[in-house]
Amino acid sequence: MIFSPLIRAAGRCFRRYAVFRGRADRSEFWYFLLFFCLGYVVIIGVDQWIDAPVVRLSSLPFGDWLPLARALDDAGLLVLLYRPVFFLPSAAVTVRRLHDIGKSGWWGLLWVLPVPLLGWFVLVPWLTRASEPRPNAYGAVPEFP
Repeated sequence: MIFSPLIRAAGRCFRRYAVFRGRADRSEFWYFLLFFCLGYVVIIGVDQWIDAPVVRLSSLPFGDWLPLARALDDAGLLVLLYRPVFFLPSAAVTVRRLHDIGKSGWWGLLWVLPVPLLGWFVLVPWLTRASEPRPNAYGAVPEFP
């Protein structure tokens, strides 16, 4: 069942909330990303149901670049709080995933720099690679059940 590894990945990433050392295998990373995306959809739905917008996303600096601003311009408090709560665990698991394939965690900055979408063309293929089969400079081979 998909929910078991999904919950385990989320739990593991939140237990290692700001741990940028070590490795995370492919399934841990992608299950956590799926957990993040599903949670975001739920939060957006609840936020829309509450119908108490706090900010117009397009009015923010660089608001036109925010993907959510295109689909949903008025954001409520839940949407505004969701991303900061997930920032550190998302960054940490990305760095650990890059370590798992033998890359420096600094490559994770390509999610946002220099131009967000261009970096994704580099990162996504890397993040889908299989783990290095032996211990590397970043630690032992991760074991995610």
